[in-house]
Order: sequence, then C-alpha cells, then structure tokens
Amino acid sequence: MLDFFRKILGQKLINYYHLIQALLANLIYGFPSRKLRVIGVTGTDGKTTTVNLIAGILTEAGLAVSFLSTINARIGDKEYDTGLHTTTPSPFLLQKLLSQMVKNGSRYAVLEVTSHALDQFRTWGINFETAVATNITHEHLDYHKTYEEYVRAKAKLFKNVEYGILNMDDKSFEYLKNSPSTSLTYGVSNAAQVWAEEIKENFKTVDFTAHILNSTFHIHLPLPGRFNVYNALAAICVGSIYKVPHEAMQKGLQKVSAIPGRMEFIDEGQDFYAMVDFAHTPNALRALLSFLRPKVAGKLIIVFGAAGERDSAKRPLMGRSADEFADLIILTREDNRSEYILEICKQIASGIQKRVRGRDYFVIPDRREAIRFALRQAQGSNDAVVIAGKGHEQSLNIDGAEIPWDDREVMREELKESSK
Repeated sequence: MLDFFRKILGQKLINYYHLIQALLANLIYGFPSRKLRVIGVTGTDGKTTTVNLIAGILTEAGLAVSFLSTINARIGDKEYDTGLHTTTPSPFLLQKLLSQMVKNGSRYAVLEVTSHALDQFRTWGINFETAVATNITHEHLDYHKTYEEYVRAKAKLFKNVEYGILNMDDKSFEYLKNSPSTSLTYGVSNAAQVWAEEIKENFKTVDFTAHILNSTFHIHLPLPGRFNVYNALAAICVGSIYKVPHEAMQKGLQKVSAIPGRMEFIDEGQDFYAMVDFAHTPNALRALLSFLRPKVAGKLIIVFGAAGERDSAKRPLMGRSADEFADLIILTREDNRSEYILEICKQIASGIQKRVRGRDYFVIPDRREAIRFALRQAQGSNDAVVIAGKGHEQSLNIDGAEIPWDDREVMREELKESSK
C-alpha cells in the first residue's frame, strides 16, 4: 500500500508520514533515547559487525549496553526479532525497543542506522551522542539517485552529535571530514588517529597491532579479513571515547567470534570449504572474493543474485567482481520481488567478460538448485563454495511473496543429501 502512495505522492511527501509516525512514537514512549547514551553506526557494509564489536567492548568494560542491528535487537540477555529484510525498523518498533532498553537498565544503546531511515525521519527524536561511519560505496542509488545524495543522507547522522568517527581510508571521508562533530579518524596508515599495522590474516582470524593516540596494543580478532580490521578500529575509537581500558577492548573484541550469516562456515563433514555471507553490494562482494582468492588453492565457486526493485546499476558491478576473482559463477534468484529473474541475471552477467556461459558461468533461477549445482562442482579440500547475498535472512521474496528461507539451512540440507 505504501509503495502505491509513494508512486502517486512521491517520496518526499511520504517522508512526512514517517516523520509524523516518529513524532507520535516518541511522545507515546516518552523520548527514551534521552535516558541513553546512543551510538549510531552507518555505512554501506560492515554496520552489523561493527555494532556487535562496539557492544562487545562496552560490555567487557562492565557497561550496561543494548544494541539493535540488522540481525536482531539484544536487550540484556533477551533477543528480539526486528522483521524481514529490516535494518532500522519502523519508528514505533524502534522507540518501543529503546524504551525496553531503558526499563532493562541499559545506559548505552548501539544502533545500526541506514540512509533510508535517516532520509525518512525514522530516527527523528533519537538523541545520538556518537556517530560512526564504516564505508559508503555504491548502493541504494535507485532511491538516492546519486552517490553524493547517498552520502548526504548518511551525513545526517553526524549532525548534532558530540562525537563523530570516520574511516579515513574510505572515499566518503572527503565528503564527511568537515563535519563539526569529527572526533577520531581510523585507517590502516598512521595518517589516521587510530590505525593498524602488522596485519596478519588467515581463513578465520586476523591479528594486528592497534595504535590509538599514544598507545599501542595487540588485537586478536576471531573474524577474518582486512575489512574486519576496519570494523574493529571503528569499535576501538568508540571504546576510546568512552574511556574503555585497552585490556577490555582486547577481550571484548576477542569474544565476538561469529556474526550470523557473515562469512559463516558450514561444516557437514564435506572435504571442501562451504560458506554463507551477506555480501550484496559490489564493495562487499569484491572484499569477500579478494579475501578468499589467495587462500583458496582450488576452485572458488560463487552463487549470488541481486534484489529486485532495488539499485539496478550495481548489478554489472557485482558481475565484474565475480568475474575477476571466482573460477565458477552461478547467478540465481535473490528477492526478485516483481522483477523478472532472468532479466536481473542478464544485467549482472553484463559485467562478466572472462567467463563463458555453460562452462564457467551459469544461470540457474531456482536458488536451491543453484546451491545444489555449486556444491556438486566442488572436487576436494582446495575448493570453496560461497553463497552470497542473503546471509542471516530468514525469507526469500519470490514474485512479491515472502517464503521461509535460510541459505545456511539449505546448504546444510544439500550437503547432507549429497553425502548419502
């Protein structure tokens, strides 16, 4: 229904509908964020992991913290489902969750915040104290139209906050660096105030030396990839602002050993690597595959698609990333909504230049069949099969209807079936 009115009235008018909702929600729940120290995390990729890492650091320091991410809301020792395909929920649910955080005794709240939520006033009334940017790359241009507008929407988080934390190595830094709230920068060179060196990666962990102001300490992160070094550095910046001891930062980061659907290994006794990841943007897919490529001696097999009724300009860019790093590409359905699945795959394939269809790249619309086919192509311990795009999500939108779906469970089922 809202989509219908959006087409008739335009997005700007619909945004005032969200603003009214946010105003009413704040009034009903008594502006709960005023009783919390709220940390907002925005960016294209890495938000969920960064939220978890920040929460891990603050919890290890003995602070009462709750958080809200794409995956769920954790308030005390309880978890709450935040809905299908949802990052920042509706204003009423958001204010309800913040109110529950206050009642639970939380003093700190870490929130994952999207550009849509900021543009649509869904976070209106939330008293953010600290804003964090992970990275801002190509995504959601169906909505924002240009990269500059996309950055401008995310920059709204940095207005009226006391502390701003920016990724100095990201393109967005040039757009955000003049924010009056900028307090700390992070990166992998000493040009940043918080930086990492001596980065040592393997398939499942990464170690590095963290430099923060005039201090140096070692970090062992049970999450792989250089991209997670950046997420950890962002969390360390937050820890520094809230005066968390370095030892608590080390222990807090080390305890975040797995994020559901983020480079999650699936092991059913097979003799090759199998993994599910949420990568659904060109930047995330490229980061994932470039990380895996030097570590996979055999075939690197990737299964992915692109969401329907969303940014179509990113589709060939994702095809290009797969073309550069993968040995075998299988394009398939991913929340096609009302779009024709073969047309989506055709647009992705326009970025594939090196592979030959029917030999080292295939189009298999049925996602289960695509996963089954990919697993059958793995020959031994040097191969890896990666299913990207859905990660933790619990549904698949097929022609506008949500059906129960979990890439991880489907992969487990297919691995068990193939072993019979």
